[in-house]
Amino acid sequence: MKRHFVFILILLSLWLVSCGPNPTKARFHLENAIELIFKAQTEEAIKELNLVLKYDRDSHEALYYRGSCKRQLNDIDGAIQDYQASIEKNPLYDEPYFALGLIYDYLQDSQKACSYYLKAEELGKQNIVDYTKWCK
Repeated sequence: MKRHFVFILILLSLWLVSCGPNPTKARFHLENAIELIFKAQTEEAIKELNLVLKYDRDSHEALYYRGSCKRQLNDIDGAIQDYQASIEKNPLYDEPYFALGLIYDYLQDSQKACSYYLKAEELGKQNIVDYTKWCK
């Protein structure tokens, strides 16, 4: 009986450890996702990014890249949600601000586009002058 109890405790502890944050697995899946994005395998990349978020729900990078994938698939609302979530996780990350600027440019909302472009520029985004010159 004691052996069964110890075995159950070991299984339970392994289960608890495997369900929690795991930076190594998160980084592995993020790198896979980025490679898939470069290969234009967008839907597969989203699956990898979902795994990143399973192992690190605070990954602003995974949210940004998933937003970019959704934008490629014309899921504009989903992209906006992911970009905004990325900003919530890391307000100093310039990429989602720029991406939101592109979306609002596409939606012909120049006021919102400019606000995001200018924020990206303020945070250090390089080569953005072509987007911000009409905003100032």
